[in-house]
Amino acid sequence: MKSPRIELPAGQNWNCRGCTDCCRHSPFVILSEADRDRLLQQGWTRADGVDPEHMIESGVNHYRLALKPDGACVFLNEQGLCRIHARFGEAAKPLPCRVYPLLLYPAGKQILVGLKFSCPTAGANDGEPMTALAHQIPKLARLVLPEDHEDLPPSPVAAGAALEWPDFRRYVLALDRFFTAEKVSVALKLQRALHWLASIERGCLDQATGEGAEEILEALAENTVMRCAALPEKREQPSGFGRLFLRQLVLEHARHTTVADQALQSSHRWKMLLAALRLMCSSGHTPALRKGLKVVPFRAIETGFGELPAGAEALLTRYFRVKIQSQQFCGVGFHGCSLVEGFRNLTLMYPIVIWLARWLAVSAGRSQLTDADVARAITIADFQYSFTPYLAWRTRLLQQRHDIEKLCGWYAD
Repeated sequence: MKSPRIELPAGQNWNCRGCTDCCRHSPFVILSEADRDRLLQQGWTRADGVDPEHMIESGVNHYRLALKPDGACVFLNEQGLCRIHARFGEAAKPLPCRVYPLLLYPAGKQILVGLKFSCPTAGANDGEPMTALAHQIPKLARLVLPEDHEDLPPSPVAAGAALEWPDFRRYVLALDRFFTAEKVSVALKLQRALHWLASIERGCLDQATGEGAEEILEALAENTVMRCAALPEKREQPSGFGRLFLRQLVLEHARHTTVADQALQSSHRWKMLLAALRLMCSSGHTPALRKGLKVVPFRAIETGFGELPAGAEALLTRYFRVKIQSQQFCGVGFHGCSLVEGFRNLTLMYPIVIWLARWLAVSAGRSQLTDADVARAITIADFQYSFTPYLAWRTRLLQQRHDIEKLCGWYAD
């Protein structure tokens, strides 16, 4: 049987640098029955630095790795190394630990590879080109994907019936081409893509198939670029509703919840409720949400910060291209939603990241963004991307008010 073709994101590098960020800030590492049984058979004792009675916890219909009081994994030793890896090798670790930050999605005869930018190394584009990982992907895919993954259909492009994979991929590749344009800001790339998808939706062009589809999509893209040659000089302010929803999205993507926070006696729920109320009011000062996000005046964040640094533009472009090429924004990668609706939700990551980057900058006493601010904001926000409950009505309400493109323009400088 012919092996599926591996599709890796273009221009993305990655190697594990042993920063242990994922071992310290991941509150839930869910274990399969096989992972649990393997850990129990490894014979851990207190002399090894692991309490066998408290190394695995029971959740609702699942097991998970236990954590130390400081939030680190119980298997992380004093030298910052994984005890399982050091003693038995990488193959003995739980599957989520072996796969992270890679994401694998089926696309017919292809396997698409994405990356979680919550891994700092992914955001930094540090390491070897991801093509060096190609030989590892088939083995991981056999462990992660269902046996019948080649039979899984793509999501619809819009509201119509789903296409075959080759036709669906034409839309994905055409969408990705918007992000290859040079000397164009990410905000403008996003707005062009949004206009293009809206044209497809209005013209009921989501059923184009065959080689003629490429000509239709390309002509539509060229027309979109001419009509959206630049961001308007006078930006249209998002509605009050849109800005309120953005602040709530910022809270969803920036919060950090540990297992201890889930306890009934924990004050974390009250802290999050108060933070949500303060962000809803948006007057006075922000809450102190986590390290680096201090109490600062809302007006300092909402003030214009000027154009993004070139490095930040490049990072954001790479971020969106990885999401698009791996299809993490739609179908099995994102709650089964259509390409159009999933991309609209993905677009909201731009104002979320910029809002967080401004919060980080103001917390550090600065009024201009640096590449490091944007990189840190992406690391924070992408941890929750696709894991937060997807509310389709929220994206639709924002779209009806044209708030998604307005938010992109408003936070472009």
